[in-house]
Amino acid sequence: MPVIDYYGAKGWGGRPAADLLPRQVVARDLIARALTGLPGGTVLDVGCGDGSFLDTVATHVGNPALHWIGVDYSDHQLAKAAALPHEFHRCDLDQGIPLPDASADLVYATEVIEHLTDPDLLVDECARVLRPGGRLVLTTPNLHAWFNRLLFPAGIQPVFYETSSRSTAVGAGPLRALKQDTLPVGHLRLFNRRALLDLVAQSGLRPELVRGARFHAVPRPLWWLDGLLSRRASLASILVLQATKPH
Repeated sequence: MPVIDYYGAKGWGGRPAADLLPRQVVARDLIARALTGLPGGTVLDVGCGDGSFLDTVATHVGNPALHWIGVDYSDHQLAKAAALPHEFHRCDLDQGIPLPDASADLVYATEVIEHLTDPDLLVDECARVLRPGGRLVLTTPNLHAWFNRLLFPAGIQPVFYETSSRSTAVGAGPLRALKQDTLPVGHLRLFNRRALLDLVAQSGLRPELVRGARFHAVPRPLWWLDGLLSRRASLASILVLQATKPH
């Protein structure tokens, strides 16, 4: 079965780039903090898309001694990334990451793992390419987000979980009226906090923290509530995890 590129020219890749999303701000700050004091090294963005977030983080960190690499599946996105002053490679993450063992000081994957058929392989590969003492920063939607805990007993398809490759309106019930777009993004697997911690630990990484982040598509009148509840990771809309590869 061919892989669907949801981020090609006819999908989300054809949409204009947005400002940093709340989850990206949390991830950016964790990445910057983890790289503080590092004299040089390699940073890998797994699922880099058009490279805009990689470039934003590199600028924010501001360390010219760091080498930034991005890998992605989408030819359309990588064609846009080619204009940036960083290194990019095309790969199928369900086949692995095309970097040598212990070659990266920090690896991050923002909103990637939920798109893959083999999330175990992704984390294994991140652990493989990390140097001992290196860090992984990973973000993914929370299956047990506070609003999904309300939707489940109401018989409504939980947010983030897609059952159709054509429309996210399938199973949405009354949420259809709130959707600004019904184009799927290709979510295959979702995690709660416990599942994400277990997945990372089984690959030999040591989880250090899990933070929550708001979901940008929550209706504006509920932003305050989403922000409040996302202070507790288990209830948050988005999970942001940091882990270390032991020496």
